[in-house]
Amino acid sequence: MIKPLGASKIHALFSILSGLTVFFLLAACSVPPTKTPTPPVTITPTETSVSTATPAPLGSEQNPLRIAFLQEGETNRRIEISREEIRDYLKETTGYEFEIVVFEKPTDLFKALKDQKIHLGWLQPLTYLHARNQGLVKIGLLTNHFGTFYYGSQFMANVESGYVSYFDPVANLSTADAQTALSQLSGSRPCWVEPGSISGYILPFGILEQLSIPTQNGVITQTHPAVIRSLYIKGICDFGVTFSISGDPRTSSQVINDLPDASQRVIIIWQTNPDIPNLNLSYAVSVSDSIIKQINSAWIEMIKTTDGKRRITQALNGYDVQDLQVVDDSVYDPLRSAVRWSGVDLSDWIGR
Repeated sequence: MIKPLGASKIHALFSILSGLTVFFLLAACSVPPTKTPTPPVTITPTETSVSTATPAPLGSEQNPLRIAFLQEGETNRRIEISREEIRDYLKETTGYEFEIVVFEKPTDLFKALKDQKIHLGWLQPLTYLHARNQGLVKIGLLTNHFGTFYYGSQFMANVESGYVSYFDPVANLSTADAQTALSQLSGSRPCWVEPGSISGYILPFGILEQLSIPTQNGVITQTHPAVIRSLYIKGICDFGVTFSISGDPRTSSQVINDLPDASQRVIIIWQTNPDIPNLNLSYAVSVSDSIIKQINSAWIEMIKTTDGKRRITQALNGYDVQDLQVVDDSVYDPLRSAVRWSGVDLSDWIGR
């Protein structure tokens, strides 16, 4: 039998229970509140800041203007000296620093131009058009080669061919428009020089295509004198085309030595306008117009002297330069049109 607790014991037990209750309540209050976990901070390494130094001004000693020359054959000390003299003259005249860069292949020169490693260089017409199409260059100066800045093409045939000549040899001018003079060639067989020849294929073929004058497949003779010889002996082609205005292959040594009457036997049917610009000096598009103007002026002053003509001609491997002229890109429009009509791919003829 369980005895009932006395009043004093009940009081003691109540005190113990109250103490435990207070203990647990205090313990509960002392537990820190649950915090929302903070996501780990991902530290992305910042890229090291590379300070890009301001490039030295173009034409300074640290950033010279680089002049490109083409040297496909063997060079000699006279050529090198002429280029050095040109470099020194340009520096003295303009105050800019220049560096000579020589390339053995036209394609290497073109690549350097594309890679912005050269600032000015001498370009042939098709090379210039290709570089211009790609936005690489702007025109500077045009050369006067053997007395003319431009040349053209002449359509020729044997005097016994029966074709009518629309050309005045005394005035050295055509007497009719292209449509009138060349329509008689429809359906005939031409003698071309070769597909990369501007005067012996691209310009004349482009004109025929533009005028819708069809011809048979042409004979490729490889050289201008060979066209004359083919027309002289007859039976190879009905008409042929060579360069004109800057000269006449009928009077070249390769022809006249054994065909002294070539000029009488092979006649000019019609001659184009002088639509083919000579070798030019082009500038990279990065070169400012003010710098171009100063350099152009220096070249023009140089060419006025006998020594200047000699230096430039020698520096260009003997390419005769009698004068220099400032021109704009529009002088290439007739040739540009002929290239389009001929269907020639300019990238195939870098160096022409």
